Amino acid sequence: MKPLLIILGILCILGVAAFFVFHGVQPRPPAVAKQAEGPVGEPELTVITALAQSHDGHTLATVNENKTVALWDAATGTNLRALESSPNEWVFAPALSPDDSLLATAESSGGSDTHGSLLLWNPATGERLASVENLPWPNSVRFNPAGTLIAVGGTPALYLVDPSTKEIIRQVDSAHQNGAIQAMAFSPSGELLATAGRDGTVKLWKVPELQLLRTISAGQSVLAASRSELGPGPAIVGSVAFAHHHPSLAATTSEGKVLIWDLESGREIMRYAYEDSAATGDNYFQVALGNSLSFTSDDRWLLTTDQHGTGIRLLGVDSKREIGGLLTTHTDSPIEAMNASAADGSVAFAYRVFLPGQKAQTKFEIWKVRLR
Repeated sequence: MKPLLIILGILCILGVAAFFVFHGVQPRPPAVAKQAEGPVGEPELTVITALAQSHDGHTLATVNENKTVALWDAATGTNLRALESSPNEWVFAPALSPDDSLLATAESSGGSDTHGSLLLWNPATGERLASVENLPWPNSVRFNPAGTLIAVGGTPALYLVDPSTKEIIRQVDSAHQNGAIQAMAFSPSGELLATAGRDGTVKLWKVPELQLLRTISAGQSVLAASRSELGPGPAIVGSVAFAHHHPSLAATTSEGKVLIWDLESGREIMRYAYEDSAATGDNYFQVALGNSLSFTSDDRWLLTTDQHGTGIRLLGVDSKREIGGLLTTHTDSPIEAMNASAADGSVAFAYRVFLPGQKAQTKFEIWKVRLR
């Protein structure tokens, strides 16, 4: 009798498992909880043009109007310090090293394409440590996972910088055909670098050689095809992200489309896109934020902005399931800047608040995303 009961128990378990498989029951989505809100204290924030989080989750770096870099306590939203910059410096793309001991920012001075540089700071003190000069229009910065290289994307060149020697060790003069590199990401091993461009392509480079391995197209712009007499143009790629445990790469375009490719073949394996009518309406908002895309730690979900840029959604990587309204700005104002790549599973975003009879204010929020 006992063996029979064991067999019946096993059959019941298998039957339940089969039910869930065949009826398409999906894993429960991550839960979210607010970690902090700011700003608390000076400096006043008017327009946040870039965000970066420390890898330990303790610090948030903001760039205000491409001018002032400030560091904030990620638990309270309180200002820690502001970094001094000259009136002629336009600052972009803050990035913290994996051990959080170094902050890198891109800088352009005087409106000349020959006066760009990479600035290196001590985030604990706000001290400017060094600069790497002669980088035309740098606007994207990333550390490799080991912290031994910094990738700098410019218009149109791509550079690899050694942070210990402060020297350029590799460079590609025209990494993308149509100007600026919008975003970059290193693979978890650090052996690959993905760059996203205004030319509608994602390029994979072998590191440290910067040997081009593959060019992947994100397709044509729906908006350009419907509004331009010149015909469709490329869809600007605004953000890229590697999966943590699988050979996959994801990207977002300026029209809210999300694509996932297999790295080994370059084949598209998933696409989230809107209908033409939705993308060409009067209220259409172009989403092209850097750092606005990240895989959850289990690679089951992608965290990114929604179509109109006023909220954050989850996209199932395998399930083709979309969960909107995960986080919102609670206003009609779109997200100004976002960072969804912190190692501790948190996402930070900034937006403007308009109050009747008052000056517009910029706020940031930091949320923890917990898998369950």
